[in-house]
Amino acid sequence: MRTMLAAVFGLVTLTSPAMAQRQFVGLTGGATLSDFGNISSSSRWGGTAGVTVGYRTFHWSAVSLEGTWVQRGDENIRLDYIDIPLLIGGVAQAGGGDLRTRFYSGINVGFKISCNAKTDRFICDNAKGTQWFIPFGLMVGRWTRQGTFVAVDVRYLLGLADAFNLSSVYNRGWQFKLVVGRSVGR
Repeated sequence: MRTMLAAVFGLVTLTSPAMAQRQFVGLTGGATLSDFGNISSSSRWGGTAGVTVGYRTFHWSAVSLEGTWVQRGDENIRLDYIDIPLLIGGVAQAGGGDLRTRFYSGINVGFKISCNAKTDRFICDNAKGTQWFIPFGLMVGRWTRQGTFVAVDVRYLLGLADAFNLSSVYNRGWQFKLVVGRSVGR
């Protein structure tokens, strides 16, 4: 956790002169499709909702930090998390500069808030409280003349650690989100 906080501080410090270029705040929501890696696992659909803040660091890159509620697991186990992803990516512009395509990656930490298992309560007792992921994503969106940003975001999360204390099973999955935000500052 200290490493993540140091990275966030470093990014803010290094890019603070450029923050005025285009800052944004927004809401996100959509669907998740997840399962467990290292075992034969059936997928489950779930939901996600949250907030995002970010800014363009240069004309071709952006940094964002999110706080989101996310459902993961498989057909027999539902795990709910609060995720905090730090995302860094390249931005390509089109359509007179208002249309944006952003490829990104970063680091994501998830804090378990609940667990429900259809089969055995022992499973939830052994679910780890913290999960680390590497997100890979693509966002396509458009700025309006009124300063509103609307985008579609597709993200894959690769689990970096075991989801349970007594197994080598990890969470993985997709997120399909709509992002609606506003430009703030200049």
